[in-house]
Amino acid sequence: MQIVDILQLLVPNVWTAITQLCATAILFFLMYKLAWKPVKNIMDTRARFEQDKLTKAKELEEENQKINDQAQDIIANANSEADRIIEEARSEGDEIKNELIEEGRNESKQLIENAKRDVSLQKSKMMTDMHAQIVDAALITAEKMLQDKLDAKEDDDSINSFVKEVIDK
Repeated sequence: MQIVDILQLLVPNVWTAITQLCATAILFFLMYKLAWKPVKNIMDTRARFEQDKLTKAKELEEENQKINDQAQDIIANANSEADRIIEEARSEGDEIKNELIEEGRNESKQLIENAKRDVSLQKSKMMTDMHAQIVDAALITAEKMLQDKLDAKEDDDSINSFVKEVIDK
């Protein structure tokens, strides 16, 4: 083969090259219009959708954090309120205990005073009863002496003996 034939094989035909370039340009143009724009729109829509999901997720996370912080505040307030209530209950319990102790002391003092008064009344009653018995005994003795009608010395001895007996008892 000759150089011209080889050269023809190596260098393409200008009209064929222009036709192929035009066909390629038309294909790129059609691909751009028919495929690239719709695919790009789909991709942009999908990107916005995913970005919206991420934004909403971040907002939800922030809201969740706020709710968590509020819950922590509520728990802290509840704990402090519980501590305050426990302290109040403890204080009231101490007051009630002290009141009951004081009430018990007052009641025991009252019981002791009542017992002393009862003992004093019983002692007074016993003294009155004893006095009445002594008077009765003296009357009986006097009656007996009158019946026996002894002399004065014997009367004195009998009375002294009777008084001595009563005092000794």
